[in-house]
Amino acid sequence: MTEATSSRRTGADREIVLDICHLSLGFWRETPAGVDRVDATFATHFLAADVPNRKALLFTPLGPRAIPTTDARRIFESVQVHWGETKRSEEDRTFRRVRDALTGRPSQLRSPQTALSRSFGEALKVRAKAALLHAAALGQTVSIGTDAVYLNVSQYPLSIPTYFRWLQKRPDIKPVFLIHDLLPIEYPEFFHPDSVRRHARRLNVFAKIAAGAIVSTPTVADALLTYIDRLGRKTLPLLVQPLPVSPTFHEPREHEERLAAHPYFIICGTIEPRKNHLLLLNLWRELARLLGPTTPKLVVAGARGWENENIIDMLERCPTIRDHVIEAPGLATPSLKRLIDNARAVLMPSFAEGYGLPVAEALAAGTPVLASNIPPFRAMGGPAITWLDPLDGLGWLAAIRRLSETPAHWADAQRERPRVAFSREAYFRKVEAFLLTV
Repeated sequence: MTEATSSRRTGADREIVLDICHLSLGFWRETPAGVDRVDATFATHFLAADVPNRKALLFTPLGPRAIPTTDARRIFESVQVHWGETKRSEEDRTFRRVRDALTGRPSQLRSPQTALSRSFGEALKVRAKAALLHAAALGQTVSIGTDAVYLNVSQYPLSIPTYFRWLQKRPDIKPVFLIHDLLPIEYPEFFHPDSVRRHARRLNVFAKIAAGAIVSTPTVADALLTYIDRLGRKTLPLLVQPLPVSPTFHEPREHEERLAAHPYFIICGTIEPRKNHLLLLNLWRELARLLGPTTPKLVVAGARGWENENIIDMLERCPTIRDHVIEAPGLATPSLKRLIDNARAVLMPSFAEGYGLPVAEALAAGTPVLASNIPPFRAMGGPAITWLDPLDGLGWLAAIRRLSETPAHWADAQRERPRVAFSREAYFRKVEAFLLTV
């Protein structure tokens, strides 16, 4: 990393350098996960054209290099296009398939073989475009000013110490990380052993180099401080702020009669044991036995994760739920919002979460939530949430039946749930004020 020669920067003149390494790898992911949407919200703010003293850090074959926000913005905007974030939901093939399944219409999508061939051809074009954008950015590297802040909000690649060697030559630069949670350390039974070891490496590197951290809840703050204390790090500036919700979820509700006429629920997140999908699948088997063809549908919005053999067996081999449960990986954010808008509720029966972004997104959209009574969800209190024990199958069954059989939340103005207000400007004023203190 080029040594800077500028004078010490303070206050509004202090440079903030946003790491876009993880974001730039979005070309290798078909659609965004929750971490990606948080990453994108930070990028939207810190890469804005009218914000001074901002730069971005990009990993290159020569190591991490700082680039102007104009080049970083081109990469970010191209990733957004690749993810389908700029399209309407009607242009999303996955959304159309899910809508057809919800409404009982036969899907008009291509055969899997044709879709696979098309995806392979699209992948080649995407990779070529990514290479060109990275090459162009490599030709525009810039130096980082004295006393800058390096901001990493994805935790990637915090588990790789060599990535941060450049900071050893620049002790004036203050690294700040958004730490999402310590779940692999606290609940190793829910994670692959490699994930547990990788997260431990992240926290070890973090404890050595971090000048500050942003966390989403007091629970994560306490866990982080306790953990790094055992590593010998006694003090650390912290900002406790709920994760920012993508602006898409704050847009007006998009009612679609075709969807709204068929009661359904949605669970969002990677398919893994920690999310407690198995509870819902067993409940839907019971609902199908009780209600037959009038059973509400369940949309499982998320990619398949790890340690999930029992869940996948239910999805693929249980004939009772086959007509009532729709697996929906690969939804772009506008499509996910459209489905949340017209669902009876978002279901989050998780055993453990660091924050629970789908709950915050549903609240922003004004959709009711049935959630586990765990601390991160209870901190998001309000009339739109009903808390249930993640082991209380009968309680979940009764709540789901009640919401499916009573008028929808949008049908009666007196019953409609208030949307949770969020000011992105206020959020980032707090973030920037914190960054100036480290």
